[in-house]
Amino acid sequence: MTDNLRIGPEGRDDAVTRLLREVYASPDDPGYWDALESRILARIAAEGEAWWLPFQDWMRTGLVAAGILIAAVALTLSQLRTESRREAMQTVIETPRTLAHQMATETTTLPDREATLRLVTAP
Repeated sequence: MTDNLRIGPEGRDDAVTRLLREVYASPDDPGYWDALESRILARIAAEGEAWWLPFQDWMRTGLVAAGILIAAVALTLSQLRTESRREAMQTVIETPRTLAHQMATETTTLPDREATLRLVTAP
């Protein structure tokens, strides 16, 4: 710690600082931490599954919220899929065929050899 810390209006109070350090110091006994862990685990084991009981009241609300969220996601995905299909169909309908495609799919009275020649020589 730095020496310029002030405790009180007149400055440092070494007696108070020493007492506070003693109160808030960690125990020197290494067995303290093992005993603390044992007490905590024993308390948890004694309560069993009771740790979640305070959340039991929230379960119905949480399930309703989850159901609403799943319905909203499903509706959104359905709308996106429908919109995507609509755009794909619109693209297919509005896209003009290329000249080579038109020539290959047109029904003409030309013989096959003439139609093939036009297809190959088309720009």
